[in-house]
Amino acid sequence: MEARFSGGPLLTLLVDREDGPVDHEFTSEVIGRISPVLDDEGYDGLVEVSSPGLDRPLTKPEHFERYAGHEAKVRTAEPVEGRRNFTGTIERTNETGFLLKLSEDAEVELPFDSVARANLKEDI
Repeated sequence: MEARFSGGPLLTLLVDREDGPVDHEFTSEVIGRISPVLDDEGYDGLVEVSSPGLDRPLTKPEHFERYAGHEAKVRTAEPVEGRRNFTGTIERTNETGFLLKLSEDAEVELPFDSVARANLKEDI
């Protein structure tokens, strides 16, 4: 789960699960569990629960590992091999980074700590 404030008093919770869909029933269950905690903390703003969607942010090494074999768009904080933007398939991960197979039949090894932003690039 990832939490962020999305302007004003709106708390957005991005939830995902491996054992089923992020449907209305599941999001209602999340709200039921989190509401008492938020009440205890004195939070009285709005809460939105949703799935990360098709362009899911990849923010942890576990995300890259889980989505190996999927296409991703990655932006690095500093240039790697002269560029900062990469689009390709996540081939494999290790303890420190991941291998991205680029569309131009090249590969690049990117350390997790060099990633400024990464998202899945799923086509429908």
